[in-house]
Amino acid sequence: MESKFILVLLASTTGATQCLRIASVMSERLGQKLRFAHVEIGPRSILLPSQEQLSEYEVEHLVERERTETEKLSALVAQWTQENGVSAQFDLYKGDEWRVMRHYRKTASMVVLAAPHAQPIGHREALRAALVRTRHPVVMVPPTWEGGFGRRLMVGWRDVPPLRRALHAFRPFLAAADEVEALAIDQEESVLDGARTLLGPIAPAARYRAVTSEGRRTAAVLLEAATAYQADGLVMGAFRRGEILNWLVPGTSSRLIHSSSVPLLMHP
Repeated sequence: MESKFILVLLASTTGATQCLRIASVMSERLGQKLRFAHVEIGPRSILLPSQEQLSEYEVEHLVERERTETEKLSALVAQWTQENGVSAQFDLYKGDEWRVMRHYRKTASMVVLAAPHAQPIGHREALRAALVRTRHPVVMVPPTWEGGFGRRLMVGWRDVPPLRRALHAFRPFLAAADEVEALAIDQEESVLDGARTLLGPIAPAARYRAVTSEGRRTAAVLLEAATAYQADGLVMGAFRRGEILNWLVPGTSSRLIHSSSVPLLMHP
């Protein structure tokens, strides 16, 4: 039986270097090999909001863009693996990420990818495919991230199943972090007792805080706190209200995914 691996899903060259750098840290921490994947999107996989089908010009432009991006990404990965002495399989597909992710449902332990909103049209569902299609824990990397990873972790505390699963999945990183802080927003101070029960055995020196949003959105407060804390990772549960409801009425998960300036360590 094939050993579990960390899948680095590279939608484009945007944010690819940041993903590779963080994936390398994760590989060392988990003792798992890396595996890369890229999907060259086909015209049939894209439906623009303004029209039912692509024009002939748009199809030609899309095909050429995707072909060029695949070549650039292949060269980038080849150079990075050579410079870092990494031996990893690179899977290339044609189609879309939603269909491709089913191949990794039972083989990948977690997925690393760049923030979807920064990706070309056709690749912006990669994160949803990874979270919903495979139900794997995901590390989402902002394409402009130049910091480290996993030394100062913040936990967006809310005692819900996705967050509990995130604590379990990212336990090795929480245990190895220099500092961990659990932050509860607009919740009673007493909820932190549950945080201490679950997080305490993993990170005994973790700190716990409860703050009020003062009418601001939870995502904005959490990101502001993470920045002030100089966090290099934010552990959170994803889509606790359900993925479909978050799609219809964007909640904290959707806002964090779109706006986060630090890596997100998520579990659905």
